[in-house]
Amino acid sequence: MRNLRTIGLACGLMAATVAGVMGVTSPAQSAEPIKLRVSIIPINDVTPLFSAIKQGYFAEEGIAIDTSPSAGGATGIPGLVAGSFDIVYGNVVSMLLAAQQGIDIRVVAPGTKIEKVENDTSALVVRADSGIKTGKDLEGKTVGVNTRNNVIWLYARAWIKATGGDPDKVTYKEIPHPQMEDALRQKQVDAGYMVIPYVALATAKPEFAPIAHPYSAVQLGVDVGQYLTTSKFLKEHPETAEKFVRALRRGIEWYNANRGKPELLEIVSGFTRINVDLLSKIEMSPSPMKVDPPQIEKTMKLMIENKLLKGPIDVNALVAKTAL
Repeated sequence: MRNLRTIGLACGLMAATVAGVMGVTSPAQSAEPIKLRVSIIPINDVTPLFSAIKQGYFAEEGIAIDTSPSAGGATGIPGLVAGSFDIVYGNVVSMLLAAQQGIDIRVVAPGTKIEKVENDTSALVVRADSGIKTGKDLEGKTVGVNTRNNVIWLYARAWIKATGGDPDKVTYKEIPHPQMEDALRQKQVDAGYMVIPYVALATAKPEFAPIAHPYSAVQLGVDVGQYLTTSKFLKEHPETAEKFVRALRRGIEWYNANRGKPELLEIVSGFTRINVDLLSKIEMSPSPMKVDPPQIEKTMKLMIENKLLKGPIDVNALVAKTAL
């Protein structure tokens, strides 16, 4: 009996050696997850991504997400081009500007869309005693935006023009989203274009007041933000891109079904560093399941009007099938 066990052990060792030489993986072994470096903005728009991470959807696809915060798409895209990131969360304006400059950019997944007026939770906020109510009132004053020449900057300008002001007579100062309230309080800016969750926290205080919701006022249905990558990445890693989008869409579904619930608020608190009790008072907008190219074309026309783009761009060529 001992000899039989010895022979069996020898056979087992021999099989394991052959498997190792031939590159065969045993069931007990698991492949290393694919690491994706993703640039994000610490705002509510990326909650579905963190939801997908928390719920294990990326892990189930064999993907490990490594996130890095940035001030906006305008700063994340250069990192994508340089190879520091595989995917970035960016805005529609920065994406189109990159395309105009000949940068290899593609929309890989949906991000943020304002489909209903009540879902436009971002706002142009002023000090309650400022007397500012219209774009005309902002002439000669300073508006805080997270980055210049991006989607917030563009729609702030469009709203100012639509309400009687000259957007060229307004100064636009770059202020990171988390610092916008302090900049407004300290009178570094006269108005700040704020997003969730920061806008809700600021406007809950009597010293601040929202005067407009530029996205929905200017273009209801606007496709504000998307996840971006390069055509090179899509060509070289098509299956990984599909896995990323599949897991993200599950995260979107989970986020939409759990808005306002404690587990989701804990996720938002984790990457914004905002107290859960404060977050519980915030109305969070639903997240889209796909990208809307016709709305991107409307933004493109607005960019041309504001001299950000020299002429039309083929939007459909920039949107990957994974985003539709």
